[in-house]
Amino acid sequence: MRSGLLVGMAIALLVQVIPAGPAAAALTQDLTRQGLLDAIAEQEQLIAGAPYNHETRTGLALLYLRAGRPDDAVTQLQAALRIEPEHAPAHYNLGYTLVLLGRSEEAIAAYERAIAIRADYAAARHNLGGLLQAQGRLPEAAEQFRLALESEPGNAGTYFNLGMLLQMQGDTSGAIEQYRLALEITPNDAQTHSSLAQMLAGEKQWADAVAEYLLALETMPNLLSAVVNLAWLRATAPDDVFRDPDHAVALAEQAADLTDRRNFIVMDTLGAAYAAVGRFDDAIAAANTAIALAQAEGEDAALGPIRVRATMYLTYRPFRTPR
Repeated sequence: MRSGLLVGMAIALLVQVIPAGPAAAALTQDLTRQGLLDAIAEQEQLIAGAPYNHETRTGLALLYLRAGRPDDAVTQLQAALRIEPEHAPAHYNLGYTLVLLGRSEEAIAAYERAIAIRADYAAARHNLGGLLQAQGRLPEAAEQFRLALESEPGNAGTYFNLGMLLQMQGDTSGAIEQYRLALEITPNDAQTHSSLAQMLAGEKQWADAVAEYLLALETMPNLLSAVVNLAWLRATAPDDVFRDPDHAVALAEQAADLTDRRNFIVMDTLGAAYAAVGRFDDAIAAANTAIALAQAEGEDAALGPIRVRATMYLTYRPFRTPR
């Protein structure tokens, strides 16, 4: 698999279910802006009359969150927890809101408190795992994902995050297994198909990789990771049966348009696709653009392989991925 292959990965956090209480109806409605403001005003009046109701404060916090007021949401959730410190959903919602504010360490503490109160709180374990994963604390994150799946085995997002974590650890077979489990639950998830395809390509399972990329693009035609990685495979696969140079050019040009030709991986791919159809002048130009972009981004490790490919194009030779 090419060093620097474009990866589309994002840690998926789960939004807490809407709590019971006076705010529940407002939270489930498709409110206009004025309707949301009215719901907030009504909830604030309820709190003025009953300031020690932790559910009312939690409901108001979620309305604030919906209105784009996360700092006010934190204030209400903290007040709710002073009233009822053992209310696990409030700790959960506090963690979620702190993530939005970029306060990761405080969010971790909030999720840990929710789990201490309710050990089977799968959503809290899922989000805690995501934060630990983002910090590079991979063994701890994996433990949280696995414990979440024990409590909620039907959550595709947790399988995806665990697969992504295993991918980061270099456990290709483990990642493939988790992505396949996620797709059993959400068979049309484009990002999971693309991530699975990348793992299969790394194992040189070209036919299966092509099939998964195509499934991803059926659902999300502009999913960049799938567009550019399938273009690379179609341009450079070692076996003729898996190469489709014309398709590679179409995909690579699509990726170039999506990125305004400012991504060195995309431009390297475009060069390989042009070389595959014999457009070597265009291939050299694309490779030179890729080199300049990689230099500007400080991606020194990518420069050598791109330069090797550019030299091949000068002698009218397309690049092929080694078998």
